[in-house]
Amino acid sequence: MEKRILCYSDFSNNAQNAIDYAIKLYEQQSCVFYILNAFHADKNASDIEALIPEPGNKIYEEAKKSSEVGLKKIIDTLNSNSKNTKHTFKSISIFNSLLYALKDTIKIKAINLLIIGAKSTLEIEEDKNIPTLDVLEYITECSILAIPGNYKFCELKKIVLPINYQEVLNKANFSEIFDIIKLHNSEINILHIKKENHLNNSQLECKKLLETIFKGFKFSSHTLERMNVNKGINLFIKNQHSNLIVYTEEISSYIGNELPRPLLKELENNLTLPVMVVNVII
Repeated sequence: MEKRILCYSDFSNNAQNAIDYAIKLYEQQSCVFYILNAFHADKNASDIEALIPEPGNKIYEEAKKSSEVGLKKIIDTLNSNSKNTKHTFKSISIFNSLLYALKDTIKIKAINLLIIGAKSTLEIEEDKNIPTLDVLEYITECSILAIPGNYKFCELKKIVLPINYQEVLNKANFSEIFDIIKLHNSEINILHIKKENHLNNSQLECKKLLETIFKGFKFSSHTLERMNVNKGINLFIKNQHSNLIVYTEEISSYIGNELPRPLLKELENNLTLPVMVVNVII
C-alpha cells in the first residue's frame, strides 16, 4: 500500500535533512511525499491580520512567490537526485498558520506520518512557521517523526519503546512501527523505568499484551530501577546503540484533541535521536 508522508519545510538545512532521512527510511516503500510550506503575509502582523490580506497585498504576493519558488526548487532537486520509482514528490504551499496548515493537510491528504526537522530553542527566534515540539503537541491526527538537525540516516537496527505499562494499547496503534520493522528488520527494545516495587495486575496485563502485539517480531523487554525517566532512557539508548525512540501518546476522545499533552512537554528540543510519537485514541 502506498504511504502518504508529509514533510514540513521552512527551507532550512534542518528541514532538508529531515526530508532526506524520510526518503532513506522508506527507500523500499511506495510513498507519496508531500512537501509543505506555510506562509504569512506579514510575520509582524497578528494572526488574524496575517491571514486576511487585502486584495493585491504586495507583502502577501511576495511571500506566496517565495514559498512557491522555494518548494519548486526542493521538488526539482528531489526529482533530479532520486532514481527511486517507488517515490513521488508533491509540493503544497499554504497561506495559513503553521498549526492549521499541518492539521488541514493531514486531514485532506489522509497523511500517515508527519516528519519534521527538530529545532533547538535558540533557532526559533519567535518565527511562528518553524515547527517545534510546542506546535506538535496539538497534532493528533497522525503519528509524528522528529529528526535532529544533524542526524543522518543509518542502519535502523534497534528501536526503543519506553513504557510504564499503564497505557491503553492495541495492535493498530503500532502500524507505523510495524512498517519500519519490516523494512529494516529492526528489533524492538521495550524499556520500563521501574518506580514501583512490583507491577500491579493492570501493568502485568499491559506487559502481556505488548508481548502479544510484537509476537513474530524481534523484541526484548528491559527494566531500569529507581532512575529519572529521561536519564534512564538516555543511558539505555547509549548502551544499546539505539537508532530510534518511540513514544505512545494517549489522547482522550472526551476532551477532544486541542489540549497539549504531557509527554512532549518533557522532550528536549535538542534531540540526539529521531523520536516517533504514536498517537493513541482512548
